[in-house]
Amino acid sequence: MVTDDSVQVLYELIKKCFEMNRILDREVSVLGATFAMNNTAKKCHLDIAHYFPSLADKIGELCLERYNISVVYGETPTADKEYTSPLEIISEMNSTVKDFQLFFMDDVCKRVFNNDDIQVYSDLLELLREYNKIVEQTILLEDKLKLYGNDLASYDSQVDKFWIL
Repeated sequence: MVTDDSVQVLYELIKKCFEMNRILDREVSVLGATFAMNNTAKKCHLDIAHYFPSLADKIGELCLERYNISVVYGETPTADKEYTSPLEIISEMNSTVKDFQLFFMDDVCKRVFNNDDIQVYSDLLELLREYNKIVEQTILLEDKLKLYGNDLASYDSQVDKFWIL
């Protein structure tokens, strides 16, 4: 019911979800531990980093297991990058979630559609629509951090006010 090519690209998307979780977990760890931005770190951890394993589960359930195809999980790389500022972290977070969005749209959704796996494509579109909120949030986080400048304590204490997830 699902072409082999679509299965392979779905495996890659699931793997990227877990890579994203690992990258984001590292970023929020540094935000909290190094830069004492505990409120921002907690919100990013719970609502953004944890979103990705959940997305992987949904992709597996809706796009593979529904058709009796078991999920194959790829390896994820070590996440040990060092960061010099909260702006570097939030900017990278924003860039990374946008890159994931492009991969999701261009490499996965279009490919699945071109394989005529329309049943899978329709579920992917719903998941993508939901994912777009993550991108919206990271854009806002970066824009607000640029406005707050060096006033990191105010940003961190006010993060709830510009949290849309």
